[in-house]
Amino acid sequence: MTKIKGNSTAFIIVDAQNFVLHENGFGAGWGAWKFAQEKDMVKKTGKAIERFRAAKIPIIFVIMELRPQISPALNDNLPDIDFWKPIREMDFTKISHEEGEFQGRIIDDFTPHPEDLIVAKYHTMSGFHNTDLDRILRTLHCDTLLFGGAVTNLCVESTVRSGFDRGYNCVVLSDCVASVSEEAQNFAVDMIFPFLGKVCTSEELEIS
Repeated sequence: MTKIKGNSTAFIIVDAQNFVLHENGFGAGWGAWKFAQEKDMVKKTGKAIERFRAAKIPIIFVIMELRPQISPALNDNLPDIDFWKPIREMDFTKISHEEGEFQGRIIDDFTPHPEDLIVAKYHTMSGFHNTDLDRILRTLHCDTLLFGGAVTNLCVESTVRSGFDRGYNCVVLSDCVASVSEEAQNFAVDMIFPFLGKVCTSEELEIS
């Protein structure tokens, strides 16, 4: 069992948005939504959220935002590498407001409650980079961070690394993260995260 103190802990859920974790998301081709369904990640994370809310642990959603209103300048400003290519190739002028809202919205299974916090990051993987996440956590007197979300070895890993570098005790909930493949998931969970903190399932977490 991994023991934590609930009054100094926050649960950070990274990029749990339709564009990543829905079959109709523009990032569906990455495969994270399918992996999440196959591993029951969405259901397990939902249960963890309910448990943590009951324990008064803050729930913080880190979301990736785009600025389609400045397209195509936005696209030209993004790196021409694989992660950003699908976004660079999108013509935002042809995407309806409703569709844009759907893509960026947190998946229905994790619909935020009024007391939950949402932190927006712009065109970056880490939830700490150029955001107020660290200030929020300091204000909440949190020294321990639980992590869930997608994609395990990309935005989740970047956020965990940033938390580690800022001195937080990091705990990755292995059943609450989803990658694009078993191989990618296992490498992050087995080889990377143990150097940055602790790894356990949500059920193995003991809250005091």
